[in-house]
Amino acid sequence: MKPSLRNEPALTGLEIVILLVILVLAVGSIGYGELSPDTSETQKSGGMIHNEMVATSNLLSNPGGLYGFPAVDGTIDGMPVRFRTQDPRALGAYEITVQPFMMTTGAIDMGHASVTWASRNHSETLSLVHTQELICPNWTITKKANFIPLQGADQDILLEGSEQFTLLICPMENTAPYQKFSITIAPENSGVLPLSFVVPARITKVTRFA
Repeated sequence: MKPSLRNEPALTGLEIVILLVILVLAVGSIGYGELSPDTSETQKSGGMIHNEMVATSNLLSNPGGLYGFPAVDGTIDGMPVRFRTQDPRALGAYEITVQPFMMTTGAIDMGHASVTWASRNHSETLSLVHTQELICPNWTITKKANFIPLQGADQDILLEGSEQFTLLICPMENTAPYQKFSITIAPENSGVLPLSFVVPARITKVTRFA
């Protein structure tokens, strides 16, 4: 007895469907292998964030603003300061407090930080000094504290955790009222902290910038 010819198209169609399904699965498997991340690299990085990103995630912040002092020889916050050019009507030194940003991991090396002062067409990179007297143009660290009550700061120059460093910055050039200037603090292992200011109309013994 011959098989019915009406069953042959149905059987051939089923075979075609099966072949198409197998082909789709094969292509999908190859595509997933090419697009999926390397699990070994993901495990090394601890997830989707690579070690390089973690290492450079240190950020510097300025919680207390800026204070300016007239360019007159004297003592600023316990530190004797000597200016190259004295002018009581202009600012010559600046005090700023820096601390790690709340999401910072690790320590910020302030010992290798670059501090640049710029105004008008003049720019200068200042050097860190560890002396009992600040002779301009230079910068130094005058205080090390901790913003958590009853906590102290290490004696090293690595800014970490909840520590705060007070920097005294003294450029070569003095700044007059209404003059614009900028201070850029850039540790080697941290993000750059750029700050811009305008000298107030009235210069006092301690001029606070808003």
